[in-house]
Amino acid sequence: MIRLNQYKFKEEYTYYMLQALKIGDKESFRKDFLDLHPMDQTTFFMELDDDRRFKIYSFLIPNEFGEIFSELDPLMQKKCILELDRQYAIEMLNELPPDDATDFFGLLSHKEADFYLERMEKDEADDIKQLLTYKKGSVGSLMTTDVVTVAEADSVADVLERLQHSEFDAETIYYLYVTDAKERLLGVISLRELIISAPECRMEEIMNSRIISVSANTNQTEILQIIRKYGLLAVPVVTKEYALLGIVTFDDVLFYM
Repeated sequence: MIRLNQYKFKEEYTYYMLQALKIGDKESFRKDFLDLHPMDQTTFFMELDDDRRFKIYSFLIPNEFGEIFSELDPLMQKKCILELDRQYAIEMLNELPPDDATDFFGLLSHKEADFYLERMEKDEADDIKQLLTYKKGSVGSLMTTDVVTVAEADSVADVLERLQHSEFDAETIYYLYVTDAKERLLGVISLRELIISAPECRMEEIMNSRIISVSANTNQTEILQIIRKYGLLAVPVVTKEYALLGIVTFDDVLFYM
């Protein structure tokens, strides 16, 4: 991954990408552009005029553009969604992390939101609808529902294999959460603990059952205090019955403070 942190190098790299856009050299553009750090991709995109933005839409597949879309400010997101082909936009929204998608849907009118939600994949749309019910400024409005969950009886070897083959749909993997058949949270395992444990160990043997968790109605200030006090990267969000709803991460909390 390339970072454009040197001005001279940035100018040269940007020049070649602009040239590839101008002559329609999709292969060269994709090679250079997708090597960039996501924040540099976003910066490059923000500096384009209308015609070049439309070229970007045709050169990138929906989930690739979604990486950029998540980083755009709200006004630019609304501008882009109007420029995108409707089916392309729907596919992109399906690929966004639920918390990022929910932030965007919060910008739309009920009519606009319903248009996309009715056409998105049911599971993705249901997650977003649930997140939209939480009060703005609460943990529920910040959390992501993409969480890595495992069963007590799962072995280290099995879980590692599933992680390597991307069988888990998660935005971040700081911790793994052990749940029962009713999705109640039983324990937490750090990725480090998983890696250093013997392959035959079961999740119930290595999990930490002393769990620090919050409810969906916890406010941002309180969750930040908890994260700082215990040195956590993410905190599970649970119901009164201890069913796992999602997680709120350190970076998400800081972004909205």
